Amino acid sequence: MKQLARLHWSTLAVSLVIAACLLLITALQFLDTVTRLRIIREGSYVELSSAIVWLAACVGYTFVARSDMGQIWHRATLLLLAGLRELDLHVRFAGESIFNEDTYFHAGISTGYRIYSILAIALIVTTVIRTVLVDARPLLTNLKRGERLARLVACALGLLVVAKTIDGLRGRAEDLAWNLPWALFELAESAEEVLELGAPIIVTVAVIVAWQQRQQETS
Repeated sequence: MKQLARLHWSTLAVSLVIAACLLLITALQFLDTVTRLRIIREGSYVELSSAIVWLAACVGYTFVARSDMGQIWHRATLLLLAGLRELDLHVRFAGESIFNEDTYFHAGISTGYRIYSILAIALIVTTVIRTVLVDARPLLTNLKRGERLARLVACALGLLVVAKTIDGLRGRAEDLAWNLPWALFELAESAEEVLELGAPIIVTVAVIVAWQQRQQETS
């Protein structure tokens, strides 16, 4: 009990989030295919929830770091882009992804959508480059020091890495002629969407911790 009392609330929160993700992934495998896909398909409950949490984290972080936004605008922008990605804005207006070369050369794509795509790509590239240049080294340094915010961010990134690793497992297995059980593909499909929901929840926990730390610094 004494050891439990020493745990910071954010550690308990993250543990609960991960446990809830694992329980949800497991529960989804007991549902019939139609119900399972209705929950995890593109634009459905899990993905929409992910988008809402990313955007909420963006708003929260903008409020917390508003005085420093001139120097760390890329962090809020990264959260915003993550939320918009979950809303599929990269394909929303023309059915072609802004990352697809046909968007820029196909005759059926409007000039307006091409301009939107170019501006979106420019914003994404600028944000990612600035994030890497400004935050990558401090994140690693703080992670080595065991700082709480760094651990939370690393945990969220870990979930995203796992989700992206198993994304499209069925297609890769077919390309490589792997004879894997169909249940494994369904499990990977469910796990990808659920883990992509867990990541922004943990980021939101990090935003709350950042707010608490800032309150302590100003008090």
